[in-house]
Amino acid sequence: MTKTKPLTRIATLAVALAGLFAFTTDAALAQGQNGRGVGKQRVSISYYKVPPGKQDEWLALYKKYHKPIVEYGARYSGGTSKIYAAGSHSRGVPWDFAIISIGPKPGEAVAKPKEKQLSRPELIRKLFPDLEDYVRGERARWALTIDHWDERYVELDPNEEPFSVYYPLVTKEAAGAAGSDE
Repeated sequence: MTKTKPLTRIATLAVALAGLFAFTTDAALAQGQNGRGVGKQRVSISYYKVPPGKQDEWLALYKKYHKPIVEYGARYSGGTSKIYAAGSHSRGVPWDFAIISIGPKPGEAVAKPKEKQLSRPELIRKLFPDLEDYVRGERARWALTIDHWDERYVELDPNEEPFSVYYPLVTKEAAGAAGSDE
């Protein structure tokens, strides 16, 4: 009976820490979900860390297997996407490559291709008829990826009131819709 008490305590502590972490993460993410950035240009950055000496191999795999998918998405959204490498040899740079995608400016006309937009699985099958080759290439690219994370940025306008990440922003459209609900 005494052997199970330490295990029970450890399990209880693990569950409590997991709950605390989930709450902290949700609370931090909530700041970006309060209406800020509605009607603004979208920017997202995907970061990749690769083992030393493997950068060119990773780039070749990216160019062959992932770049066509990224370009297809940019063509349909009207945005742009470019890949960058660190411009210096600074200590502690946590990434080797960053893919920066910028959506179209709000209200900007987006010229969409005439064909139906494909889902990601449909696109992959269209671009890579040899599906086994695609899977091998993507597995190799991800095997070379030590770390990967995505960041999305929300533009803040110091002229908006309230200038805060905590108070929800009420847009003119949202205020008009709320007033017309009779």
